[in-house]
Formats: sequence, structure tokens, C-alpha cells
Amino acid sequence: MKSILKSPYYIVKPIVHTYVFELKKHKKHFLVFLIVIIAILILSSLIPYLIVPENEISSYQYNFLQNGLGFMNWFIIFGGAFFYAGIICAEYSDKTGYIVFPKINKYKLVIGKYFGNLTLLTGVLGVYYFLLGMIAIYYYGTPIISRYYLSFLMAFLYLLAVSAFVTFFSSFMPNVNLTIVITIILLFIVYSIITQIIVLYNPDMEPVWDLSYVSNLILYVLEVHFPTELEDRYIEISFGTFKVRTWIVPTIEMGIQVMLLYTLVCLILASIIFTRRQL
Repeated sequence: MKSILKSPYYIVKPIVHTYVFELKKHKKHFLVFLIVIIAILILSSLIPYLIVPENEISSYQYNFLQNGLGFMNWFIIFGGAFFYAGIICAEYSDKTGYIVFPKINKYKLVIGKYFGNLTLLTGVLGVYYFLLGMIAIYYYGTPIISRYYLSFLMAFLYLLAVSAFVTFFSSFMPNVNLTIVITIILLFIVYSIITQIIVLYNPDMEPVWDLSYVSNLILYVLEVHFPTELEDRYIEISFGTFKVRTWIVPTIEMGIQVMLLYTLVCLILASIIFTRRQL
């Protein structure tokens, strides 16, 4: 009876220990990412307006916030690739996958590592959003627009999707560096090319499979009048009977569903491949 009562503690304890270890392990990486992102914030949203008086601040707070968040898609992709590329494959490339752990199985190890890295990246996101919000309040006064918090939610969901995507590739890639390169190329280049080809062939097909397209919600949810109507969510140029359509942003509901679906499917596939890889 006593052992049964203690069992939940022994289930969670290894995960917590791995989680804490992961936080300590990547503490320097966290500080580097934090310094870089704060430097970008200062150079893009503070210094240009304080040092050069001729630079006029936008009349609208949401425009200023959009400018400050313009690179967030890039940051999340690079951060996700860097922190999550070795979450599984490093256990094999470093030969730790062949060690018999007496107190923790490999699933608990990966769970602890996943949430540890998620905490670090969410922390960097949170600090950036907080500081950008403080600068916006300094320029425009209080309150900050409520849609700013919705933008943070979209950024967090996008981070979940990217982290799961990278974890999936980490489950079968041979090493960390290859995982980083492949996932960055896929998210930045391959997805974009595939999307352009499909939309060029069928302009009516909305590219909801493209995570970069879905990530536009981070910026567009800040709009006073979010484009909810279908014809407002794309730009179309016609050349006779031929038309070129550029999709701008999905609906909020669709974007949330796609990001959560990516997260769920990629983590399930990573778990299945991880199991087979152990065997």
C-alpha cells in the first residue's frame, strides 16, 4: 500500500530532475538568446526614435507593435531548431541511448527535456513581449491594446508547433547539426516553394499546411479590424484569365487548430519512431 501511494511521486520525480537539469544545461544558451533578442529590440524599437528625432513614430500603437514583432517568426524557428534538434537524436549520437538507466526511462528523459526547453524559449518570448510592451506604453501611454496578449498566445502556439516539428525530425535524424539544417531549410525554403507552386496551380486553395503562413497571425491579430472575410485575407492580381493570389493570414480559429494539430501529430509520430528506434 505504501509503495502504491508513493508511485506518482516516483513517476514525476525523474521528469522533474531532467527538467531542472535541462534548465541548468542551457542556461548560457538562454542568456545568449535573451541578449540577442533584447539587442534587436533596442536597435529596432528604441534607439532609432530616441537618437534620430526625424524618425516619426507611427500614430497607431498596433503598427508599432507589429514592427517590433516582425522578426518573431524567424526567431521562433531558429530558437526551436537550436533547442530541440538534439532532444532525441543526441541520445544516440552521444551514445547515451545505449545506456541502461536504472532510475529513469528514456520517455521520461525526453519529456523532461522537452518541457525544459519549452520553458526557456517561452521565457525569452515573455521577456521580449514584456519589454516591447513597456516601450509601447512609454511612447503611447497606457493601456496597451488587449490584442497584444492574443499575439503572445499565437507566438506560444507557433512555438509549440515548431518545437514538435523539430522533435519529430530529431527522432530519426542521425545527429543534431543535420537536424538543425534540415528543419530550418524545410520551414524557411521548402514549405515556401511548395506553397507557391500549389497556390499558383490552384489559387483558391488556402495554404493552411504552411506554418510560416499560419505564423502571420502573430502580427495580424494586432489589427484593429482583423480580416475575417475570405476576400480580405488574400491579395490577387489578374492577368487576363490568369490570376496570382497571395494569401495573407488564416482565420484565428483555423490558425489555432493547425498549430495544435501540428503539435499533436508531430509528437505522436516522434514517439512512435522513438519506440521503433529503441528496438
